[in-house]
Amino acid sequence: MPTGFASPRVRARVAMAGVLLFASLAPAAAFAQTQRQLDVHGSYARGTTTESKSWGGGAQLQLVFGPASAPVRLGTSLGGDVLRPEGGGSMQWNASLDAVAQLGGSSTVTPYVGGSVGANWSTGSEAAWSGARGGLETMAGVQVKLGASGSAPSLKVEERFGYVRGQEHALGTRVGVVLSL
Repeated sequence: MPTGFASPRVRARVAMAGVLLFASLAPAAAFAQTQRQLDVHGSYARGTTTESKSWGGGAQLQLVFGPASAPVRLGTSLGGDVLRPEGGGSMQWNASLDAVAQLGGSSTVTPYVGGSVGANWSTGSEAAWSGARGGLETMAGVQVKLGASGSAPSLKVEERFGYVRGQEHALGTRVGVVLSL
């Protein structure tokens, strides 16, 4: 097992510390203008080595901080997802904490970038591992408002790249709807 910062355990802890630091440093004024959102999405993932394909879906509860007119808004989300390999096999469950920077404020088209740290489980008679394993992902996506009002739903398309400790890297696509709460 690698040591130092090359270790997946250390990278996961550094990523989590970054997410917590991000959340703790958000200015009080931004919290006064917090927008709550629900993201419901379908997912597709493909392994980078074996090219194995998985399909699934999930949901995230998101908090976006700052005024809608700000050129950059920061957001966090807590979510859960499930993936099932094409042709059957063990299901993979994920609980994650994401942090993103959204560009464009109140634009109709809002691109964003960020990162995610999560806990992952493999279940079923063909489980790939036992217990929880940490995972890290980077993401980039875009939300497109489907109406003129600030509370109109948005269509979301997102690409993710990352891995679960001890597993191959994967590229994932999420397509869904974001609703204001």
